[in-house]
Amino acid sequence: MTEFPITDDDGLVQCTCGTDKMLRLLADASRRRVVASLKNCEDNWIHREQLAQRLSEPHEDGAVSSWERDLHHVHLPLLEDVGLIEYDRQAGTVRHYQCDILSDVLDTVDPE
Repeated sequence: MTEFPITDDDGLVQCTCGTDKMLRLLADASRRRVVASLKNCEDNWIHREQLAQRLSEPHEDGAVSSWERDLHHVHLPLLEDVGLIEYDRQAGTVRHYQCDILSDVLDTVDPE
């Protein structure tokens, strides 16, 4: 099975991710939005609430709290299990890492 490197800002490999796990991550449209939003962050750290605000539609009531709940209970734990992020549940901070192949697949599947 092919393993793809997940690296930090310095290019150091933090871990690897297999093809099946990567495709399972990207099978969910909401998670693709999460990954794309993390990829487009200026810094490699973001707070869960800030991420939820980025993902919410501007005029959708309760969208931020809904996204924050889904991030905390579903999406961030899955991304952490694969090694794409480190998630501090108490502080609500997310540190994300780069995976070039994941970015390439995401750009192909959801080009906008």
